[in-house]
Amino acid sequence: GGNLAATATTGNMMDSGALTIAGASSFTTLANNADIVLDQASNAFTGAVTITTNDDSGANANVTIDGGTTALILAASTIDGDLTVRSGNASGITDSSTVTVGGNLVATTDAANGSIHMDGLRVDGTVQLTTHGSGDATVVNDAGLTFLASTVRNLAATATTGNIVDSGVLTVAGTSSFTTSANNADITLNNTNAFAGAVALNTTGSTGHATVVDASGLDLGAATVGGD
Repeated sequence: GGNLAATATTGNMMDSGALTIAGASSFTTLANNADIVLDQASNAFTGAVTITTNDDSGANANVTIDGGTTALILAASTIDGDLTVRSGNASGITDSSTVTVGGNLVATTDAANGSIHMDGLRVDGTVQLTTHGSGDATVVNDAGLTFLASTVRNLAATATTGNIVDSGVLTVAGTSSFTTSANNADITLNNTNAFAGAVALNTTGSTGHATVVDASGLDLGAATVGGD
């Protein structure tokens, strides 16, 4: 009925039944490279969830969190490896503070037209986004953004200190917006992407280039591109 603070000092953390937490939750592993896997589809985290792992190399210690049919709100968290998060709620997946991910981020909403809104990201690896139905996605990363294959309705993506690139096909049913805030950072989306709506591009600096490929025709929206 209240808050849950859980710490595993020498091993992994996992669930074998549903976790129903009315308040805030925090999950911590202290052992090097230990994982957190809370993947029951019937979990219900009503309050914000804080995640902390420990890995001296900064490459392991993975986390999987399934929020079930409740909205998943990530508070200030540090995940040394990959982060995989899922929600089946209309409010989807959000962050209320900085979420640091040493590996890759996979975020999925699987019901209720759930959205993804994560504007406090520090992801070192790739980003893969999947929303349900009419769910939109907004991501802001303090580094560059490297997208794996993603499927969303409307997409707004900002890289504050690096380039934006794709290493998989982006399927966007609505509009798309890609922004690089760093001086002379590039936008390179050269897979056989599927942008159904208008694509807005914004780079900064005289050599901030943009390359966009759409497999079925391209509708360019507002664009401010310093380079080519």
